[in-house]
Amino acid sequence: MYKRTKGLIIISGLIILLSACTSVSSQQQLREIEIGEKTYPQDDFFPEPLKIVSLGDSLTQGVGDSTELGGYVPILEERLEQRDGIREVDIMNFGKRGNRSDQLSKRISEETDIQNAIASSDVAIITIGGNDVMKVVKSTFPSLTFESFEGERLNYEENLTNILSDIREINPDISIVLMGIYNPFFMFSADVKEMKMIVDTWNASGESIIKDYDHTSYVDVADLFRQSDQNLLHTDYFHPNDEGYSLIAERIETGVTEVLDGSSQGDE
Repeated sequence: MYKRTKGLIIISGLIILLSACTSVSSQQQLREIEIGEKTYPQDDFFPEPLKIVSLGDSLTQGVGDSTELGGYVPILEERLEQRDGIREVDIMNFGKRGNRSDQLSKRISEETDIQNAIASSDVAIITIGGNDVMKVVKSTFPSLTFESFEGERLNYEENLTNILSDIREINPDISIVLMGIYNPFFMFSADVKEMKMIVDTWNASGESIIKDYDHTSYVDVADLFRQSDQNLLHTDYFHPNDEGYSLIAERIETGVTEVLDGSSQGDE
């Protein structure tokens, strides 16, 4: 009788132990199922970093910026990073004071670091043409006439076409934003009567050329300086000051977002 009772106790204990193990196993299995069915964020929740290469003259370099951090570039970077869907922005700045369109074209065709930056970027931003205009101003001032600028404008058109073609040859998928030039003599318009017509004609050339390429955007800034009640120029009366660069960055941001969402003029 004692042996039978002892045997029943042992069997009962084993049943309880097995039941407990089964319960733990079932709970673990339930937890595993719950983990497996958990919903994760969509792929675009963590966007890839946006890479931009800035090419051009002193406006890209940031001459006139009191912080000496790069003019519109750091402002644009900060503004883009605040937009939904953009986690990080990396802008490589290749602005060089004094560059004309022929000089920028040569840099793109010869400098490996610029070529590598273009190849790895999503967007290229170009500021060029202001020094082409200044070349004529310096050689003909004070007798500035519309005809004086026509020959150089044709050279600018050829150089700009080469710049855009070379960029696309290096990176066929890159989007391009071209910033127009502005009239630095608007404060002295009474003395330089034809400068607005000259600048408008050059900008019309740039806008027309870039329309021949897909995934591009033209950004006009001449009106910012012509219509503002504020002084947007540096003390040299040629380069933008901090406020001028801030307004330029805002316009370029619009151009960048246009080419990123496919609503740019070159896609129409």
